[in-house]
Amino acid sequence: MQDDKDIKLNIAPTPAEESVVQDDLASVAPNEAQASEPVPDAVAEEKVDKDLAENEQTTSDLNDPTAKTLEDIMEEEAEESETQPPSNFSLSRTLGGAILAHVIQSQIKLVLLITLFLIIYITCRYQCQQKMVEIDRMEQQLTAIRYKATVVTSFLTEKSRESNIMDMLEQKGDSTLQIPKDPPYKINVPE
Repeated sequence: MQDDKDIKLNIAPTPAEESVVQDDLASVAPNEAQASEPVPDAVAEEKVDKDLAENEQTTSDLNDPTAKTLEDIMEEEAEESETQPPSNFSLSRTLGGAILAHVIQSQIKLVLLITLFLIIYITCRYQCQQKMVEIDRMEQQLTAIRYKATVVTSFLTEKSRESNIMDMLEQKGDSTLQIPKDPPYKINVPE
């Protein structure tokens, strides 16, 4: 039960209980007339309240052996409110979140399963995007390396031409190498 909240309970007596109280007051009145000193109103009210409480207890025990206590009634109401779906779908309940809260509470396992799948989906998508970014970066590097290889190959081809080699040799002063004037021929070697 909730200890933090004060519970105010107003009990209205039934007509039978009222007649019992009036009889008690009638029996108290002759006793007061016999007493030499008058009884203050507060004391009389306390006595009446005490008698009323005793009568209620005895009548409830005698009349109804299955009488429910306040705690039993509160527990039943709490159980009913937990199990019964909201009966009215008003705009204030919808905007207030009561209907959504009830749906989530009744389907908590499904909500957790969907949340788990969403987390897995988001994680896989993030990893896929990271791999695609890495693939794009590597493709750009490959293209840059291919351009560089093409430039180096063309530079090497330029430098290895016969005319460029002869010009280089003449600039260095090495005249022992010359361009042959006779066509090349095959030498046959016997085996």
